[in-house]
Parts: sequence; structure tokens; C-alpha cells
Amino acid sequence: MTLFVKRPVILKNIVTEEFKEQLINELTQALNQVDRWFEQEDFRSRRLIAEAERQGASDQVRKELNLERDQQGQVRLNLKRKLDEVSQLTIDSVFISGTYDAPVKIEVGDDIQSKLSQAEIIVKDGVVVEVIQ
Repeated sequence: MTLFVKRPVILKNIVTEEFKEQLINELTQALNQVDRWFEQEDFRSRRLIAEAERQGASDQVRKELNLERDQQGQVRLNLKRKLDEVSQLTIDSVFISGTYDAPVKIEVGDDIQSKLSQAEIIVKDGVVVEVIQ
């Protein structure tokens, strides 16, 4: 009998100038998007609050707007921290990009520990250089 289950796979990147520059650009663009959201939100929130005041529901609207602003503020803070972290990466160091789930085939007689242990994919400039199972 064969069974397929998921196991974690860590994606690691060997830091190169190209990788570092690309990651910095992506994070900067995401940060700029959040900043644009804040600019648009100022205009939108003033309009919504004015409308809610006419209907007598401004407290609830303010709470919801503040909650949304706080959440976006946390996203901005996380992006800023990540950008600072990436800016300090040294060339040829290893950067963990994320963890993904991958299917693994389990059969009778398999060593379950080795089958379910975390695997790694090592990438350099978008090319897989090593797979550790």
C-alpha cells in the first residue's frame, strides 16, 4: 500500500548581488504600496467618518478604520524590518526564503523518520544547486 503525505521543505537561497538586489526591490515596492494605501486611506477615512457622523455611527466606523490602519501599520513595520535584514545580508551567505509543503510517498517498510524529516532546496540565482532529503 502507498500513501502520500505532506512534509515541510525549506527553500534556501545563496545570497548573490542579483538575489539581494531583487529582494530589496520587491520589498521596496511592497513598502511603497503600503505607503500609497495610507495616503489613499486618509482621504477615504475622512469621507467615511463624515458620512457616518451624519448617520450617528461614527464611533464604530472610527474603530474599524483604526483597526485597519493598525493592521497595515504592522505590515509596514514587518516589511521595513525585512528590508533592513536583507540589506545587511552578506554575499554567499544563506537566506531562508520560506517553508513549503511537498508530497512524499510512504510505503510499507519505509523509514518514517527519514521520509517525514524536513527537506531543503538550495537555490543560487534561481537555479537549484542542491536538494537535501
